[in-house]
Amino acid sequence: MNAQRCGGRLQNLGKIGDPRAADSILPLVHDPATIVREAPVLAMGRVKPTATDGVVALLMQALEDPVESVRQAAVVMIGEIEPGSRLLEPVVGLLRSSDVTIRRAAVRALLQVDASQWVPALVAAGRDPDAEVRQGIVSVVGEWGGAAVSPWLRERLAQDPSPGVRAEAAYRLGMLSDPETRAALNTTIAKDPDSGVRRWAKRGA
Repeated sequence: MNAQRCGGRLQNLGKIGDPRAADSILPLVHDPATIVREAPVLAMGRVKPTATDGVVALLMQALEDPVESVRQAAVVMIGEIEPGSRLLEPVVGLLRSSDVTIRRAAVRALLQVDASQWVPALVAAGRDPDAEVRQGIVSVVGEWGGAAVSPWLRERLAQDPSPGVRAEAAYRLGMLSDPETRAALNTTIAKDPDSGVRRWAKRGA
């Protein structure tokens, strides 16, 4: 069977919606053909198997795939099956990868799920050299960290060189109401050189 036909059959299997299919099709993420590696991940998003160590381990391999479509399929699936906090450790670990595309995929995956347990680890990774990764981390930390991360978000707002990261920090800070946050947003309105950052700060102030 050629790769395209195999991929099509796997997608059809996913449409059936039988979670028992997971054990038989997830190992195909090792296949040399991109369409075959991508199809079982997409299928699992439909059958929604129970999130287990084995399922998450195979998804980690998909997140590290050299092909963007396979990585993105894994990101979507993680959001579908919503692994518990304990199972997210390997996803957080991918933020230490030397490959920026893998770090980007990992932070996109963390945006899909409750990552509250991993906020300290995300803060530690928050100075990533890639602006897209940093912005994703700010988003996750702001979503799940609560008022406790306000000082860190204010630091990102004041110091990050990327307007995208500063704008994300301003947006997240706008959901908080402590006096220090309001002061930081007002300072940003007055001094930030980027109009988009100033606009988000004004919305939250």
